[in-house]
Amino acid sequence: MSVLLEVEDLTKRFGGVTAVDGCSFTVDEGTVTALIGPNGSGKTTVFNLVTGCLPADSGAVRFSGREVTGMSPGRLYQRGLSRTFQQARVFPELTVLENLVVAGGWSFAGLFRQRVSRADRVRAAELLDEFRLDRVGDLLAAELSWGQRKLLEFAALLMSDPRLVLLDEPTAGVNPILIETMEAHIRARHAAGTTFLVVEHDMQFVMRLCDPVIVFDRGCPIASGTPEHVQSDPRVLDAYLGE
Repeated sequence: MSVLLEVEDLTKRFGGVTAVDGCSFTVDEGTVTALIGPNGSGKTTVFNLVTGCLPADSGAVRFSGREVTGMSPGRLYQRGLSRTFQQARVFPELTVLENLVVAGGWSFAGLFRQRVSRADRVRAAELLDEFRLDRVGDLLAAELSWGQRKLLEFAALLMSDPRLVLLDEPTAGVNPILIETMEAHIRARHAAGTTFLVVEHDMQFVMRLCDPVIVFDRGCPIASGTPEHVQSDPRVLDAYLGE
């Protein structure tokens, strides 16, 4: 199994606070890897560093064997690395279908001139059907429920057929039925060859879905392994009990 993402000695400080402290880990291709840890342990900051949303103070990020440290989110998206956010980011003033078409790389001007290719429209329609959003395809994204917005954000990033998807709290604020739906979509995409790195607080979700699991505390990994292994690791128990 080859390494798809390599994080080496990443460090990020905010004033006098070190949010990420010499962080190193890898994500193997073909896995659903979890990144867990107590609140404030640096998980989302690492996501922001890896995806170019924040500049690192030091360290390196390599994707598919090439250094991408500091590369913009747009360029990473084009290379096959995409992410979601804790607060779903969609274009509320566009319809659900238009959100997907824009995610395919079309500008707003091109969208409204109806110059979008038939292939992209077919691809968007397929994703709407897959995520059961076809019935709301003509609604503005602003009219969707919280859970539907999270599904739309997930569907939109798949327009680029990414190799690696970073999911930041995919089940946060989502009802149990939609959690099952989200899990089913991740499993289906994983079976089709997509690799995932998931930050998540729902431990039942993580233990069902993810292997390996990387545990963060105070800005760096303290343990990694199978779900069963990390659940019994004294360092992990101490990190959570001490939260």
